[in-house]
Amino acid sequence: MQPIRLRPSQKIAIVSLFTALALATNYAMLPLSNIKLMDTIVFVSALMFGLNVGVSVGALTWLVYGTVNPYGSDPGVLLLLLILSETVYAFLGVLARKVSGFTLTSVPEKCVLWGSMGLIGAFAYDLVTNIVPPLISGASLSVALASVLFPATILFMLAHEISDLAFFAIAGPILVQVIVRVMRQTGAGQLKPEHPAMVQTGPEPAQVQ
Repeated sequence: MQPIRLRPSQKIAIVSLFTALALATNYAMLPLSNIKLMDTIVFVSALMFGLNVGVSVGALTWLVYGTVNPYGSDPGVLLLLLILSETVYAFLGVLARKVSGFTLTSVPEKCVLWGSMGLIGAFAYDLVTNIVPPLISGASLSVALASVLFPATILFMLAHEISDLAFFAIAGPILVQVIVRVMRQTGAGQLKPEHPAMVQTGPEPAQVQ
């Protein structure tokens, strides 16, 4: 399945909207350590609108959230690492579109697939962002690897991975359904009525006005 094609002005609007949503949920969930909807939002944006949109949403979100944060700003090198690591979710979104598409048919299967991708993505993200900073600081590889085995680090990672599994499986399909419904009603995006994303599975007519 192809991503939803957008005109340049629409792409800017979509990136801005998804970035604002990611930032709003990040700040709202600030007390919940390492539990964020941002990864799901980046995944869905790439799933529906393409890799460049997903990467842009992740990068812009981290540029703001990593700089304006009550817990302190991330240094330049660490911020770059976080931005690059976040792209794993954009690539997973593209992979999910190629494997399962984003029409809400076979929803249970998509929940399992997307949830698994969230878990794998969070695990990869956590490994990179926990191992690479000590290496940058000059630590040996053995010390960097050992840092991942601290109980506090393990709990921190588990919170991220389990929440991403749940968010990708539950919030992911809901967010896709909302976006498709809005685009069907407004005719936004360069989609023909017969595009799979515009095929109505409920009582509403399956065409773009």
